[in-house]
Amino acid sequence: MDQEKKQSIALMRYSTIAPLITGLQDDYDSLEAFFRAASLKGAAAPDGTIKHYAQGTIEKWYRGYLKDGFDSLLPRGSADLGKPRKLDDELQEQIRYLKSNYPRMSAAGIFRQLQDNGSIKHGRL
Repeated sequence: MDQEKKQSIALMRYSTIAPLITGLQDDYDSLEAFFRAASLKGAAAPDGTIKHYAQGTIEKWYRGYLKDGFDSLLPRGSADLGKPRKLDDELQEQIRYLKSNYPRMSAAGIFRQLQDNGSIKHGRL
């Protein structure tokens, strides 16, 4: 994501919490009421659509802004960027085999079996 798009998203987030920051939230009994109203109202995304965010998300933006300023509103990159999120075909086949031959085996049991036989390296899934 380029810097301009990140700035646009941060500005959208700021505009959502701006009434709290500037002291214009007097219409609300509490922070919780503000977050609820902001969640229901939605926010104009950089592409012009209205996006609705959870109350907790808006509260996270507000708390982050109080702690770290505007930079906290910038979107962060994904930790798994560039890594495949899909299981390879061989691993999928092993899972299908275990599930069809051992239908009562739980997902945790299948995972342990795949770790034990070396199909999944510890911390690699």
